[in-house]
Amino acid sequence: MSEKTPILFLHGAFCGPEIWTRFVAPWFAGRGHPVAAPRLADPFAARPARLRDYVRKAVAAADTLGAPPVVVGHSLGGLVAQHLAARRRVAGLALVASPGPAGLAPALWQLSSGAPEVLATLLVAQAGGGALLGVEAVRRALFTAATPDAWIREVMSSPTQESPLVLLDGLTWDLPPWYLMRRVPVLGLLGDRDAFVPVTDLWSTALAYGAETEMMRGFGHGVPLDPRWKALAWRLNAWLDERRIGQGSGRGIGVAGRQHSAAR
Repeated sequence: MSEKTPILFLHGAFCGPEIWTRFVAPWFAGRGHPVAAPRLADPFAARPARLRDYVRKAVAAADTLGAPPVVVGHSLGGLVAQHLAARRRVAGLALVASPGPAGLAPALWQLSSGAPEVLATLLVAQAGGGALLGVEAVRRALFTAATPDAWIREVMSSPTQESPLVLLDGLTWDLPPWYLMRRVPVLGLLGDRDAFVPVTDLWSTALAYGAETEMMRGFGHGVPLDPRWKALAWRLNAWLDERRIGQGSGRGIGVAGRQHSAAR
């Protein structure tokens, strides 16, 4: 049996790879895809990271997979994914609740004008108070009113501080060079209740990359951790099959940095 195309999962700001390794990455690993989910931030770094540092880590992880991967980026990880696709050959690009090629500025505008309480939550996390945030703050930021408290308590982890220079780069200086990206299949997915990313980012993704785009009904920003996360997994899987990018050369099955093949 031929080996399936590897998948590289990239996490967003204020969090780590657990947003993927909890559910979605093991689901694909269990179906034969080599998967990797690197931690982009280095908590022991001597200086604040830049966005290009995250891109270098993503490139290094992609290079370990043995074949051009499908890159799946959530939130800021989608911005990193777009940079990676301009530097390396990839099999496909899936942007989940991700900024478009214009960077973080549209998301900042949406937060400040439409969801100031969520912006305040991010400022608390950035000040080091992530552990003080309760269920309601996390619900407003990542989920919807229908998400049970027990689920949020089970999957939530304290938001971590993000490098301010990474955020500044994503706002201004280091936007994805979309014009350098090879034409590959691109999928853009956005929850219709996403507090962070405006629908205009989905439109700009379609315009810049010729992406197939879809609004996911009843989802907030935290799609990979939603109680209905399997809807995301099946949608990604269907896209791989429809675009005939589900088969390829790879090696091993696992979730990196620690490799395992647990499936749900």
